[in-house]
Amino acid sequence: MESFRLSYRVILLLLILTLNISADCSNSIKFWRNRLLHSRSLEQFFIDNYSCRREFYKSLNSAEKIYFDTVLYPYGLTKRQYINRWLSIAYDDKSFFRKFTLFNNYFATHKDNITIQQLECFQRQRGFKEPIERDTFYSELEKRGMLNDVSYLYPLIRWSYQNSGIDMELSGRRVEAGEKTFGIIRGKIGNNEQFARYIALFDREYSEVATELSRQTTISQIDAYKLLVILTYLESRGNIFAISPTGAFGALQLTMHYYMMYGEPNNPFNPKSSIIKVANKFIYYNRIGKSLDASVVAYKSGNLNKCQDEINTTDVDCRYYNDFKRYMSGMQNLTRHSEISRYLTGKSYISKELNSLKRYINPNGLKYYEPYQYAVLKDGIFEDRALNSLYMNGEFFKSLGKMKRSDIYYLQDRYGVNRVGVVSDKRVCY
Repeated sequence: MESFRLSYRVILLLLILTLNISADCSNSIKFWRNRLLHSRSLEQFFIDNYSCRREFYKSLNSAEKIYFDTVLYPYGLTKRQYINRWLSIAYDDKSFFRKFTLFNNYFATHKDNITIQQLECFQRQRGFKEPIERDTFYSELEKRGMLNDVSYLYPLIRWSYQNSGIDMELSGRRVEAGEKTFGIIRGKIGNNEQFARYIALFDREYSEVATELSRQTTISQIDAYKLLVILTYLESRGNIFAISPTGAFGALQLTMHYYMMYGEPNNPFNPKSSIIKVANKFIYYNRIGKSLDASVVAYKSGNLNKCQDEINTTDVDCRYYNDFKRYMSGMQNLTRHSEISRYLTGKSYISKELNSLKRYINPNGLKYYEPYQYAVLKDGIFEDRALNSLYMNGEFFKSLGKMKRSDIYYLQDRYGVNRVGVVSDKRVCY
């Protein structure tokens, strides 16, 4: 009899547990739509309900399913990797680098290689009246939780990289850690289905950046859009979490040099900030009089003259360049984004519903991610406003202080490059 009672209790307990699990993972569409309605964001909903992802997926509308599938491609993630992906998609730049410190290993490894002069210059830039000893300064940063605040440490990160050169070992560590952290398969790109979902999901961001790029260059808005879309297609086929064996990250496959040191440091898995970094580079190439074709091969290889003679057709960079030209030529008469998607992938998911999803949208524009520079003022221009600025080599020059690059372009257009020069902030103390 006692044995029967014990068995009965076990069965009853299992039944209660089963009912609780069923209640938590309801098959009711109404139940999940209500939860979605009251969630702070789609990303938070996906995180909070990980254990019921199979059940809630059935209640998602087509736009929400596209978001879910695009971010989690390819599947087979652990719970931690699943959550990390949604966190990285929902985080702004500062939050991303604080959470995923593996991407700041330039500074973590080389911070003690910063010269005394650079450290004192940085402290002066940040308002310190008197220099502080290196160890004391870093200890204070650690107490304040700022050792991974890459926005605050931006100059020191650039100088540590510059002093130590390119460190392939650090790049390798980032790749290995990135694979484990986000469930990434090294060298894995997307496919046409994935890209059709990706470009539909982020069509709003691509359109906004293309419009800004067009305003600042000789490229039409639709050609600027095609440029950004084709480069993404060639680089990753829309795999947001792509990592190359050599250390390029994200849908645009940019290196950490781009993400951390070419303008304000940005989350490598945020499509908008990544395409902005690319767009700003094209604005620079266009500014110095280079064609769109030359800019594409320079973006890929770092060389503005490569592949222009149409001889090196077997070189990997030249094949990339020729693929770009072929796609641009084939889409010459296409003006609708849906037509562009269909040309590249055979399908289009672009819709108003995707543009209105309750998801994180990076609010920053091109200017936010522009590099900082200094205008070198000559011939007494702005004499009443000019400041004494100090080169790292100890020489002084006249400037208006640290500026965004487009602001210096404006001065050059108005007053002439012979009266307004430009110098990188890496060479300037203040």
